[in-house]
Amino acid sequence: MALAIAAIAFTMVGVALAAYWGGKSSASVAPATAPAVSYPAVSPQVAAGAHAFLQFACAQCHGDRGVGGVSADVPALQKLAPGLTVAQLTTIIQHGAGVASNPSKPFMPVWNGIVSSQQITDLIDYMQAGFPRVQGADLAVVPTSQGDAVAGAFLYQRYGCINCHGPNGLGGVPNPQSPDMSIPPLVGADFHAQFSDAQIGQIIRQGSVIGKAPIVSMPHWGTILSDQQIAQLVAYIDTLG
Repeated sequence: MALAIAAIAFTMVGVALAAYWGGKSSASVAPATAPAVSYPAVSPQVAAGAHAFLQFACAQCHGDRGVGGVSADVPALQKLAPGLTVAQLTTIIQHGAGVASNPSKPFMPVWNGIVSSQQITDLIDYMQAGFPRVQGADLAVVPTSQGDAVAGAFLYQRYGCINCHGPNGLGGVPNPQSPDMSIPPLVGADFHAQFSDAQIGQIIRQGSVIGKAPIVSMPHWGTILSDQQIAQLVAYIDTLG
């Protein structure tokens, strides 16, 4: 009897020790956490400018935080902006840059009427502050394993299509100097009857300027977006109806 009690006690002690060491071992292999990212203190205006820099696809052509490297035809703003005055930067943002008539070269669109005066001021504040890193103002990662339409939906926002053609391609953004007085929608039977998928892709590649200056113009994306990304945008547009 005493022997049985001793055996039971020994077993219980063994189980307790195993649980203790097992828990200790688990704690020692806890998953590593990502290192904390520190952000410099910036004014609300500079922070707003950093977000506008992404919203209006400046980063997609001039590089993340203006470092360049996207296209040989698009300058690095970190090098260019410090040498420009507020008036010069304002004029460029409002009226665009480059040669819109050359479909083989990217050109900066006319943002007059799309980017507000306050947003232009914020953008310039951000550039003059040296393009600091701002929390939340990071390029969105485009999913690669959820189908072309999902990737296209991310690209539609990432490359600023939504700013002019509206959420879900509904259009309605004013463009007073154009024949229709507004930026066209990307939905509806009329749109799909007029443009095939191949034609939509070609317009994305070459851009579109219809009307007289100062008109809001669609930039050339042919040397910025890959053929796959253009196909993904077209796939998304096709889902809009």
